Amino acid sequence: RIDGGNVLGALRHGGFIPWDDDIDVVVSYSDYNRLCRYLMEHPHPQYVLQNNETDPGHYKEWACLRDLKSEHISSDSQCERERRSHVIQKFRGLHIDIFPYEGYMIPWLQHFAAKLSCVVNFDLAGRYSHLAQVGYNVLHYAVFPVFRVIGHLFGNPDLYMHSYGAWFYERNPKRIMIPHKDIVFEGHTFEGPADPEELCRIAYGNYMDLPPHDKRDRHKVDIVFHD
Repeated sequence: RIDGGNVLGALRHGGFIPWDDDIDVVVSYSDYNRLCRYLMEHPHPQYVLQNNETDPGHYKEWACLRDLKSEHISSDSQCERERRSHVIQKFRGLHIDIFPYEGYMIPWLQHFAAKLSCVVNFDLAGRYSHLAQVGYNVLHYAVFPVFRVIGHLFGNPDLYMHSYGAWFYERNPKRIMIPHKDIVFEGHTFEGPADPEELCRIAYGNYMDLPPHDKRDRHKVDIVFHD
C-alpha cells in the first residue's frame, strides 16, 4: 500500500504533494521477502529490484524498484554522506522505496537498530566497502533477527512501525494500519491504510495545514534519461 507523504498527498492534494515527488510503498514484513523474491525471479527489461543481493552497494534494510533507463544525480552540496552512499550503488535510476513494516515493535530498540544501520549506510558505505558489507551482514542476518525475537517476546503486538534498520520512527496502532482500504491518488485507486486520517494526524499533526514555505523542501536532484 502507499505510505507516508503519499497518503498525506492523497488526502490534502489528491495526489503528489507539489514539493515532494517521492513514492513510498509499505509491505507487511511477512510479505516483504516473498515480494522481493518474486521480483528477482521475474525480471523486467526496464525495472529491477534493488537490494543487497542484486546490488552490493545497497545496504539499506528496505528495497527499491529502480528504473534502468534513467539516472538520479544528487546536486545537494549539504548531503555529502548521502551522495557518497548513492554513487556507489549499481542502480541509480528513478525509484520507488519498498518498506517492510511489522508489529511487536519495541520503539527504543527500533531507534537503536536505525542508528546501527546509519553507521553502515553513511559512515562506512563509499569509504570502507568491505566493512560496510560485513556490517550489513552482521546486522541483517544476526542482530536484527535477534531484535525481532526480543520484540515477539516483549513488544506490543498492536504497535506497528517500520522494520528494524529503517530510520523512520512513526508509531501506529494496528487498527489504523490494517485492514487496508482503497485510497485515490492522482486519479487512480491504490491500497492505503485502514485509517489514513488518523495516520496523518499521528505523523503530521494538523495535516491539512500547509507548512511554511521554508519547510517545503524539494529534493535537489538531476535526472538523466537514457534510450
